[in-house]
Amino acid sequence: MTEQPLTQAQDHDRRIGRLEGIVEQLDHRLDSIEKRIDALERAIAELRGEVRNEIATIHRRLDAQFRWIVGIQITTLIAIGSLLLGILIKLP
Repeated sequence: MTEQPLTQAQDHDRRIGRLEGIVEQLDHRLDSIEKRIDALERAIAELRGEVRNEIATIHRRLDAQFRWIVGIQITTLIAIGSLLLGILIKLP
C-alpha cells in the first residue's frame, strides 16, 4: 500500500494536534515547576524563621554575659578601690 499525500487541511489538523499535545505537556511541566517553587518558598520562610530565632537567642545570651562582665568589673573596681583606700588611711 502506498500512502496518499495529505491534503493541506489534514496536514494542518495533524500539526495542530501535535501542538496541542506539546502545549499540554508544557502545562504539566509548568505545574510541576510551580509546585517545586512553592515548596522552596515555604522551606525558605521556615529557615528564615529559624535563623531569626537563633539570632534572638544569641542576643539574649550576649546580653546576659555582658551584664555579668560589667558586674564583675564593677565589683573588682570597688574591691580594689576599697583596698587602696584602706592602705591610704593606714599610711602615716
